[in-house]
Amino acid sequence: MNFELGEVLTRAWQITWKHKVLWIIGILFGFFISTMFPLMFSPFLLPMLMQNSKTALMPGLIIGGYIIAFLLFMLALYPISVLTQTAVTLGILEVDQDNEHFSASELIKRSLPFFWRVLGLMLLFAVGMNLIILIIQTIIFLLIIVTLGLAAICMMPLMFLMYPALYVAIVWMEQAVNGIIVDNMTVMEAARQGWNLVRNNLLSVALMALVIYLGIGFVTGIVMVPMMIPFFIVPFSFIENEPNWTILSISMLCTVAFIPLFALISGWSMIFTKSAWVLTYLRLTRSPKLQPLPEEATS
Repeated sequence: MNFELGEVLTRAWQITWKHKVLWIIGILFGFFISTMFPLMFSPFLLPMLMQNSKTALMPGLIIGGYIIAFLLFMLALYPISVLTQTAVTLGILEVDQDNEHFSASELIKRSLPFFWRVLGLMLLFAVGMNLIILIIQTIIFLLIIVTLGLAAICMMPLMFLMYPALYVAIVWMEQAVNGIIVDNMTVMEAARQGWNLVRNNLLSVALMALVIYLGIGFVTGIVMVPMMIPFFIVPFSFIENEPNWTILSISMLCTVAFIPLFALISGWSMIFTKSAWVLTYLRLTRSPKLQPLPEEATS
């Protein structure tokens, strides 16, 4: 093992800043994610649209259209996320081997052999995490009912402990995905490998997670939170019976202007985060110079 926190972060920054091909993939994914903003606006507009509808069927069609659009977005989210993260990981591996001649389309094409394994792994973690959270929340809810609310105070520390556990699961999944792409592992092999890396290098991984998630969250928050203020004032445009079109128009225009900035920052942060975790995996599993990629990764 040859792991130095400063070296990994410095190298991750160099990769993020220098290789704009990776930015293309990240920013395009950011634009896709930004489609959630119209979906977030829709619930505020639904009452107005249904009120002005001329037929009894129109409210049902509007609600049905919103549900279909939301489901289509969620169905497309995981496959597109898998292709994006796999392509970025392959690009980082190429850069770490001093190969800088690749294109975004080439990386996406090379990510296809890993698609089903990475998708299966991500779905496995998503289902497992949601199931555990559901079980814990159900137990807490039942205890609150039985104790007439007294358990809510006792269970408060447990609720706070769920956040570190959630980040541990995210890091575990990141390293498991790296196992599939870097070492051509199966889903279960990668899950075991990821857990062993987290467990055996807990301090190093914890420090990296703090720097990445708190650092990036702080930086992006400073830039993005002020831009989202117009979005949060949308509900105030519906306080009266008639919508306040001035507030609504300003909020929508600001949201549209916010989308390119969101895509840029989210794309940059994804490239940096992915670079840091891929380099962490490499430093914890092999020498600083990566061994040749498996045949499937280079085909």
